[in-house]
Amino acid sequence: MSATTDRALGTLGRVLLGGVALLFALGVAAAVLAVLQNLLAALLSLLVTALLVVGVGYALYWAGSTLLGGEATPEPVESSEYGPAADEDAVDRLTEKYRDGALTEAELERELERVMDETADDTGDPERESEPN
Repeated sequence: MSATTDRALGTLGRVLLGGVALLFALGVAAAVLAVLQNLLAALLSLLVTALLVVGVGYALYWAGSTLLGGEATPEPVESSEYGPAADEDAVDRLTEKYRDGALTEAELERELERVMDETADDTGDPERESEPN
C-alpha cells in the first residue's frame, strides 16, 4: 500500500504545484497589465493637460490681442529707392525732363534703357539682362 499512497501523493503534489505555478503566473500577468494600464493613463493625462494649457494660453493670447487692438502690422515702406515704385518714379522724372526740353529723344531713350537695366539687375530678370543694347 505504500507504493499506491506515494503515487497518489505524488500526483496530488504535482497538481497542487501546477496550480500554485498557474496562480503565480496569473498574478505576474495581472501586475504587468496594471503597470501598462497606469502608464497609459499617465500618458493620456499628460496629453490632456498639455492640450488644456495650450488652449488656455491661446485663449489668453486671443483675448489680449483683441482687447489691445490686434497684432501690430508694420506699415508698408514707400521708398523711392527700391521696387517698382522707384522705377515708375524714375521713368516719370525722365518723361517730365523730356517734356520740359531738358532731354533729347536720344537721351531719354538712353536713360530709360539704363533704368530698365538697373531694374533687371535688381530683380534678376534674365529676359531684360539678355536684351542687346
